[in-house]
Amino acid sequence: MRRTTGAEVYFTACRGGRITVVDTTAPLTDTQHPFAPGRETRAHATAHGKALLASLSRAARRRYLAHHGMARLTERTITDEERFEAELASVRARGVAVSVGEADPAYTCLAVPLPGRPDCALSVSLPLEDFRRRRVEVSSLLTLAAAAFPTASE
Repeated sequence: MRRTTGAEVYFTACRGGRITVVDTTAPLTDTQHPFAPGRETRAHATAHGKALLASLSRAARRRYLAHHGMARLTERTITDEERFEAELASVRARGVAVSVGEADPAYTCLAVPLPGRPDCALSVSLPLEDFRRRRVEVSSLLTLAAAAFPTASE
């Protein structure tokens, strides 16, 4: 994905009530990059968080959001629970989650759950200008990459 799109790529998982960025192609020394490995505290505002939260039951999501909150990170961050539920319904219908400047005003991210692994997601982030030009292309490549992602048994 990184070589094909030029976008940074992330593997994220939801386990034990926590969403964690497990791995990324972004160099750990790149402190300006908005997404780093570790506990994700802004899941409601990221595509990988939306992809994972969309797979939970509404009750589980409510517990998650009650514990972690829905802080306004940018003027685009969704902080209303009903609007967020509508966003997640759209994620489930499209199969792709999108966050346009919600966690960081300069970045957009797209994410898809891994087939057969609703507790894991593959995502990319790219500058907003790149997203506007390449949304369809990057979304298609992300979906293909997720389908080819090895499962735990492989």
